[in-house]
Amino acid sequence: MDRLPLSVCIIARNEERHLSECLGSVASIARQIVVVDTGSTDNTIAIARQFGAEVHLWTWNDDFSAARNESLRHAVQPWILVLDADELLRTPAAVAHALANASDNVGGFYVTLESMSKVGSSSPAHYVTLVVRLFRNDERCRYEGIIHEQILPSLLRAGYQCHSSAIVIEHRGYDLDPEQLRHKQLRNRRLLDRAVEQEPENPFYRLHRAKTLIALGDYTQARTDLIAALRTASPEGNLLPQILNHAALIEALEGNLVAARAYAERSLAVLPNQPMSWFLLGHVHRQMGNARAAFAAYTSALEAGDNPDPRVYATGKLLIPRDELEIERGQCAAAIGDHATAEQCYRTALHYNPANSRAQHLLEKLMAQKNGSLRPLLGLAMIVRNEETTLPRCLESVRSVVDQIIVVDTGSTDRTVDIAKQFGATVYHFEWCDDFAAARNEALRHITTEWVLYLDADETLPPASAAQIRPLLERQPPQVGGLLCTIISPHRVGEGGSEIHRGAYPRLFRNYGYPRIAFRGRIHEQITPSIIECGGAIVPSPIEIHHSGYDIPRAQLEEKVRRNYRLLIQHVQEEPLNAYAWFQLGQTLARMQLFAEAEGAFSLALRIGLSTPLHASAANALAYICGTQRRFEEAINWADESLRVAPHQALALIYKAHALYALERYEESSQVFAQALAHLENTRTPLSVGFEVEFNRADIEAKYRDALARATAQTMNSA
Repeated sequence: MDRLPLSVCIIARNEERHLSECLGSVASIARQIVVVDTGSTDNTIAIARQFGAEVHLWTWNDDFSAARNESLRHAVQPWILVLDADELLRTPAAVAHALANASDNVGGFYVTLESMSKVGSSSPAHYVTLVVRLFRNDERCRYEGIIHEQILPSLLRAGYQCHSSAIVIEHRGYDLDPEQLRHKQLRNRRLLDRAVEQEPENPFYRLHRAKTLIALGDYTQARTDLIAALRTASPEGNLLPQILNHAALIEALEGNLVAARAYAERSLAVLPNQPMSWFLLGHVHRQMGNARAAFAAYTSALEAGDNPDPRVYATGKLLIPRDELEIERGQCAAAIGDHATAEQCYRTALHYNPANSRAQHLLEKLMAQKNGSLRPLLGLAMIVRNEETTLPRCLESVRSVVDQIIVVDTGSTDRTVDIAKQFGATVYHFEWCDDFAAARNEALRHITTEWVLYLDADETLPPASAAQIRPLLERQPPQVGGLLCTIISPHRVGEGGSEIHRGAYPRLFRNYGYPRIAFRGRIHEQITPSIIECGGAIVPSPIEIHHSGYDIPRAQLEEKVRRNYRLLIQHVQEEPLNAYAWFQLGQTLARMQLFAEAEGAFSLALRIGLSTPLHASAANALAYICGTQRRFEEAINWADESLRVAPHQALALIYKAHALYALERYEESSQVFAQALAHLENTRTPLSVGFEVEFNRADIEAKYRDALARATAQTMNSA
């Protein structure tokens, strides 16, 4: 193919991973390639020059349109094709056809932009949308918007029409590891914050910020943006269905199923044949217990994916992988007793993706069910004693999601046993022997389900987690043996104060059968070693558990701490080389404000050897203890040690920043407070330490501003 009257314009920064493929996809058709580099420190520039590209350097100014327009400024051919460095042109012949047949009034062409993402063993999900990327080189036509920049408005103002085309571009910009992706999302949020501040009534920016916030786990602010976008979005435009779909997604994620259904149905009323809307409806119906309606919705999602409705492509079409849709349909069919259809769905899923371990696992379970050897999915295992005030709320939160409740009573004298039986629990009696693991293992002796959830009576499963838990377990491949749940626990501190702790523990685990699976430890008992010995992987999950056991009156709390201290002393006497026991003893001693003894316990635990999360937590505890005793240099050293093994956390940064502030090293303190604020952007990400503390962002911001002001004053005084 002859080269076309075409300038390919790209902006890039540190894109050595993708740039060769990108440029290779256009090198044979473009008469000019322009690369505007915004600050690369890798081989990006060298790679661009290898392909004969003109490289122009540009100082990044947090404005994508400015960088794009700089690339357009250097284009000399009559037509321009804009690519990102992580994109490939799949259809060069279609570009030639579009240019050869363009009439004078055509200023641009819509191209199909395909993004792919892959989770687990499923096929990649495709997100397909239409965007203008091929357009005339006309100085009146320039990009607008600091992020998610657009060329279309200026083309239309110049009097041009934009036509469809068969051009396809593949986008790989979200094929990143989790930390890279999060960094990209935080950058996008920062720019979108600026865009919304400049144009608060612009539904386009509100929608895109909401998408970014959803990815970061900030559903509250995302909901606010979507509500604002709904007020200003055009009823006939492409944005309204997207806004409604993402509003439905948030409500579904938070367990507000009626609201989620209303938003999804409203989106379909505006624009039928949207796979995402039908998929969300299927999820909602399934969570509401209506498997027939869910099956019909998933089937509609399947049909909508095959429907080439251009209006849907214009809004962005999410193509759910066929194997995943068949799995959802199969689970709905199984739920209504249609095992033949369920089997057909699972086999169809494996036809489309033989590597889908979830489909294989569900098919094997279905076959086991047909021959009578299948166990119920989920059981609750509890130990209790005199819990009549908290137990009803706990059991009410799980009654709709568990198939079996096993309660081991260790000597109640109130109505605890009667309440447990009212909720359908099978109650066993166990003589208390100052050993939590022994009591919990008594429950494991009797539980018969495939998976086990263990709770205390002062814990509850919030509705959003209850809605997710069964589908989540059904999706797990056989190699997964435990799911980390986030325990959210208010702690009373000082005189009337409170702070929120978040810890990650495998509260859901596969029932390998007692005694093969068993708890260990007289107190702060663990199931993790047993899961690992059974060959099970422990993976993160979105499940949260709310714990109120430390949000109690001071006298009760002190009694609880004294009991824990007594049992932990027994534990370390029995197992003097158990690092976990010494770590927990350090926690309890610190709560008792016996800081010298706590420091010794933590130090010994570190010398014996802790897992990475607990190592980071022990170092944080030592940083805190040293800070309370005004040993600020030591506090900084321990905070640095915590960050060495677990860099992505706020707690150690905040301890370090406070210690630097106390030493009047205000410039350093302000920098570390700034880093901590960046980590506080999202408290829903998987924890990198044993536990985190939820800080009041406003307090940290105030301390940051104070440190910054003092640093400025120090600089002026020294001058």
